[in-house]
Amino acid sequence: MKKKILTALILSAMMTASFASCGNTKDNDSSKADTNSTASADSVVTDEEDTTAEEEKEEEPTAEEDSSAADDDSSKSDDSAPEDTEPEISQHESDIASIAAYTFESGNTFSDLNKMGLANAYENGKAYAIVPLEGGAAAGSVYYGVFNSTDGGANWLPCENYREANGTNTHIALDDGAILLISTGSARQETYPVVSYLYFDGIGIKAVELTDVLAKLELTDGTLLKDAENYGVEAAYSKGYKVDLTVTDYNSYETVYEGQFDFADAIETALNAQ
Repeated sequence: MKKKILTALILSAMMTASFASCGNTKDNDSSKADTNSTASADSVVTDEEDTTAEEEKEEEPTAEEDSSAADDDSSKSDDSAPEDTEPEISQHESDIASIAAYTFESGNTFSDLNKMGLANAYENGKAYAIVPLEGGAAAGSVYYGVFNSTDGGANWLPCENYREANGTNTHIALDDGAILLISTGSARQETYPVVSYLYFDGIGIKAVELTDVLAKLELTDGTLLKDAENYGVEAAYSKGYKVDLTVTDYNSYETVYEGQFDFADAIETALNAQ
């Protein structure tokens, strides 16, 4: 009997231990499930964070994009930078600009006459003007009044009148303060353009002829200008003593000469001969 009771107690204790063991197993499984669930959630969060981080990395400009952007900004900066387009002016141009506005009796201002080649500045604040006179053309000649100013154009004093042969006359105001005269079809009837160097000598206009300087100018067909017939000459100032010349044959209206001519040597020779 005692053995049966002892056996029953032992069996009861073993069953209790067995049930306790099963309960712990369920708890462990639940704990494992919770752990797996937490890990899974952490994994999802981590994946989302990794995706966001990758997107942020993709949005960041690369080194090449930075360089390209810098180049674009540099290009824009260069395009937007103001250009220095104001040309430099020479001392002679400054002297011309310093002469005050003044209108002569002919209706021409000093600036007008300078553009026509009939006025020039020869020193700072000093200038002269060759002014057409009303009814000044007579007997194959044309007469001009000459005026001089030493106070920047505020006052003009009359000087000796100037006379030149009538014809197709081109006057060019040079940057040394003198004037170059190219004359064709004058009463003198030369077969080539007559060129003279005009300058103010304190009393009036002094004209120095550049003897035959264009007589031997060779045209495109080999003909010398002195031997050409029925032609016209156009002259445009370049700088110094250089002038762009264009000769047109009036029979065919073709250009038979076009080039730049330097009168420096001819002017020096003519002045030395005075």
